[in-house]
Amino acid sequence: MNSKQLSYFLKVVELNSIAATARALEVAQPSISLQIDNLEHELGTCLFERSFRGVELTQSGQIFHAHAVSIMRQMAQAKSDVHQFEHEPSGVLSIGMTQPIGNIISVPLLALVEQRFPKITLELHAGLSYNLSSQLRSGEIDLAISSPDGTDMSQMRQVKLLREKLFIAVGCDPKVSSHKMLNDSKTITFEALANHEVIVTGARDSLGYVLRQYEQSTGIKLSHKPAFGQLMTTLRYVMDGHGILLAPTSAFFHLQDTNQIEAVEIIEPNLWRDVCITTDTDRPQTALLNTVMSLIKEVAKTEWLAGRWQGELSID
Repeated sequence: MNSKQLSYFLKVVELNSIAATARALEVAQPSISLQIDNLEHELGTCLFERSFRGVELTQSGQIFHAHAVSIMRQMAQAKSDVHQFEHEPSGVLSIGMTQPIGNIISVPLLALVEQRFPKITLELHAGLSYNLSSQLRSGEIDLAISSPDGTDMSQMRQVKLLREKLFIAVGCDPKVSSHKMLNDSKTITFEALANHEVIVTGARDSLGYVLRQYEQSTGIKLSHKPAFGQLMTTLRYVMDGHGILLAPTSAFFHLQDTNQIEAVEIIEPNLWRDVCITTDTDRPQTALLNTVMSLIKEVAKTEWLAGRWQGELSID
């Protein structure tokens, strides 16, 4: 089995035709057929059903197709990784972030990369923490910026970026009478917070996971209201005065700046969660990866110094 066979196989799958593949690749049709035959002989199975309409994958072919796509992606990534050690950092790096982190980091990070390393392209993805962990393991993303959620990270490298403080975000004109008192207070105890319904992500996500840890340690159970999936929708709900949200300031700093949302600090105890840069131990630390990680740290420090991301910085 070799890369030529795999590339021919994938093109035949794409075009559903050996003849069309030969034309597209400008290779003689018998050469395509021979490579597919050799591949089927090595695997000991038929990969295609052939008819006058073209070719279609057999069930075995469908199973092999998923592996072939993964193998070719890994080969391309291996070439890119080796290239990074020999040349100026360049290429595409996929980064997954939780929505609050993306809200505060994405724009300044993209601007910094474009300014200093125009040969680097970032692909940014937003998701819940447990989805990012899964994507990292599968190779869909190269790096994740998120917080612990109980997922096993023993096969991952983690660099702590920030210990962020959690707050209650409340609209400046609450429609819920019990929330009006929050506008006049800068703090609320964890015990007093139990008198309110708090919007928070599910228990599988890092925020729900951290809250559950505090509930267990204090013996105080909060009343939860599920978030709306999209951070922007949840913030609009809070901004319009219909609910209160448990979140770090990274989620809503832009609405604080325009006096549309106020932050109420939770005390007795304070609530914290770690933010980490996570990579897979099976992937080498390339120049591209190291360069982007340094830029992420720089952006995080800038946002922290500006007071937009409140907590304790974990980097120099």
